[in-house]
Amino acid sequence: MTEHQTHSPSESNDGESPRQDDDSLPRPPHQWVVGESFQHACVQPDFTTAVQLRDRLRRQPPDQDSPLRIRPGLGVDDTEWSDLTSELLKAYGTAVLPEGRPPTAVPRHSVLKHSRDNVLIGDAHVEGDAFQAQLAVVNDTEMLRDHTADQQHVPGMLLIEASIQLVTWAVSEIWLPPAGHPPYYAVMHAGAFEFSRFVFPLPTRLTGTFTRTGPAEDDKIPLSAEVLVHQAGQDCSRVRIDLHAFRPALVFAIEDGQARRTLLRAATAA
Repeated sequence: MTEHQTHSPSESNDGESPRQDDDSLPRPPHQWVVGESFQHACVQPDFTTAVQLRDRLRRQPPDQDSPLRIRPGLGVDDTEWSDLTSELLKAYGTAVLPEGRPPTAVPRHSVLKHSRDNVLIGDAHVEGDAFQAQLAVVNDTEMLRDHTADQQHVPGMLLIEASIQLVTWAVSEIWLPPAGHPPYYAVMHAGAFEFSRFVFPLPTRLTGTFTRTGPAEDDKIPLSAEVLVHQAGQDCSRVRIDLHAFRPALVFAIEDGQARRTLLRAATAA
């Protein structure tokens, strides 16, 4: 798939130096708990990792009269959130109040992944020809583990991959095959992306639509998809993808034929 970035996010710099974890600083009325892969975002007092939160509460227990509210950010999955909130309830009672839950990831086979850790969308659903999901990022996804920027924001490549996963999932949900046939298979052949704002490890929604770009054939449907990434009331990025919804047998036959012809040409050129 071809990719094109039109511009990078830009924000004004207020000149403040990064803030460090300091018990003497006033704390916000709630904190977002994020995975260790987003620890660089914790220069913002509203963010904390589970490790940092446990350590701080041991040193400075919460006040029952002014409870600490915690919410799950990116990098925290259902199991981690459940373990953390159960532990804090046992230790501090109602002095720590959990709010919300992480998104429930879609099945890995629906986005063509072997590893559950690399599924990036959850709570997905379809409304007519439109579709949407929440960004669902676990701490050990390879797109965070192998990313070297080490900044506060979510990597752009992760947002592109999440958009592709959403389109892949939606093809099999919206374009239903004849009875007895496997789901349609999304084959993407062109794309473009734009970033207008950084995305941070907070709840993030992806919305998408399909447009038919030609007449449907027996074995494939030509489509164009557009996915928008939204956070905190702002549009942050846009991904456009041209694709076909293929019957799997056809696209695999095309792939096999191209592989054999390429091998013959390679042998002739050697």
